[in-house]
Amino acid sequence: MFPIWTTDWMTDEGREKLRKYGITPPEKGANENHLNIPKKCPQCSSENTKELSRFGSTLCKSTYQCQDCLEPFDYFKCH
Repeated sequence: MFPIWTTDWMTDEGREKLRKYGITPPEKGANENHLNIPKKCPQCSSENTKELSRFGSTLCKSTYQCQDCLEPFDYFKCH
């Protein structure tokens, strides 16, 4: 029997690929309070971001908008 997959198993390379695609990955070791932590914009790296919707294009993502560059982006929730 294998343990349930967790976002902590993402490689640094995988996290960087998500950022380049425009999706902010969860930080390693993120817990259930991860939604209350400021998210970095994948475009400009600003933490001045605002949640637009708890659920994005899929249930595993939330939709945010950067308040500095105004770009919307997805945040991949931790699991």
